[in-house]
Amino acid sequence: ESTLRLHLTTSVGVVHSGEIPAAKPASEMLRLADQALYAAKHDGRNCVRVWSDRLTVAGAGPTVAAVATQAQRGRILVLDDDPAIGKTVEALLAQAGYEVLPETSPSAALARIRERPGRFDIVITDLSMPEVSGFHVLDELRTVDDLAMRIVLTGFATKENAVASLRHGAFDFVEKPISPDQLLAVVEKALEHRRLRIENERYRHHLEEMVRQKSAELLNALERGREAHNFTLRALVALLDAREHATGEHSTRVMELTLILGRTLQLPPRELEILGQGALLHDIGKIALPDAILLKPGPLDEAEWRLMRTHPEVGYKILRSNPDLQEVAEIVYAHQERFDGSGYPRGLRGTDICLGARIFAVVDTYDAMRTDRVYRRAVNADTALAEVRRGAGSHFDPAIVEAFVRCQPEMEKVGAWPTPAA
Repeated sequence: ESTLRLHLTTSVGVVHSGEIPAAKPASEMLRLADQALYAAKHDGRNCVRVWSDRLTVAGAGPTVAAVATQAQRGRILVLDDDPAIGKTVEALLAQAGYEVLPETSPSAALARIRERPGRFDIVITDLSMPEVSGFHVLDELRTVDDLAMRIVLTGFATKENAVASLRHGAFDFVEKPISPDQLLAVVEKALEHRRLRIENERYRHHLEEMVRQKSAELLNALERGREAHNFTLRALVALLDAREHATGEHSTRVMELTLILGRTLQLPPRELEILGQGALLHDIGKIALPDAILLKPGPLDEAEWRLMRTHPEVGYKILRSNPDLQEVAEIVYAHQERFDGSGYPRGLRGTDICLGARIFAVVDTYDAMRTDRVYRRAVNADTALAEVRRGAGSHFDPAIVEAFVRCQPEMEKVGAWPTPAA
């Protein structure tokens, strides 16, 4: 969806070496092939023409060589309901080397342009015509082929008509009776303006393509950096989980469960990302605890609890040194706080505890109750849910507990805890 889509058409001009004398140089073959290519383009999209000395463009008298020379100067459509004026303009411009097609009907002229947008470099139109006004033609040209330069040719050369013509997209204004010098000067100026517009369009498309490619490269580089960053975090947590082997994949599991609750609370994507990282890294501070405390099979004594309660702050200090993990560090710092202020390490209460930590606290407690530990057995889903509900307003934010109740069935599927032994 993000790539630039191009609609391509092909025109092919062919010349066979048997059609020209052997003594002719290769440049002659190229010139004749160019004539055949012009004839193919003249026939329409996706056409092939083979050169011969009888090669002509359908509906035209001159040979392709003559027409191709004229087309190199410019192809002009002249629209005037007076055939005599159309023929006069055609004669003047053809003498100057232009290919000219006169039309007396606006509908026929517009049909030719719609048939092959880009065929005409310039459209010269009268203003006052019985079928439709020249202003209508100018408006249609804007829609059908905006690169075709529009020149108004009229015998009603008022200031109002000149201003209105420009407002309807005309490039310039030529008065009747026609001055050949003025007409040719305006045509030359219009062609030069068209050439510059086409160059600018090509340059703009080129720049857009370059920007698209560079943006894609940058996004890929950022994604690779994000993946490497996340891999490092997961590897670090995996080491901690492996050290604290009794809890298995606790950190990864509570991250997935916390994200379920975050989505239930309709957190935006960036906050979900921070929440997930905070849940994944919540116990990173335990890396500083000795195995005697971390792996002790029984209850901790008071001195050991004092050391255990330092792990949120230790984790916070580890993470805050990374500018990308400042908000994650706040979740780690506050994940053991309680809604009524009885938690640690700072005794925060209510909304002074960051939202991520309030969300995580509910999930962490539920997971702890549903998991076997060396010092106690897991409880079933109903018992664990009832305990979470009892903690609303004391341990947990009541609004978050309500959301937890709604998504607890989904958590049970993802958590895949074993059924507790009877």
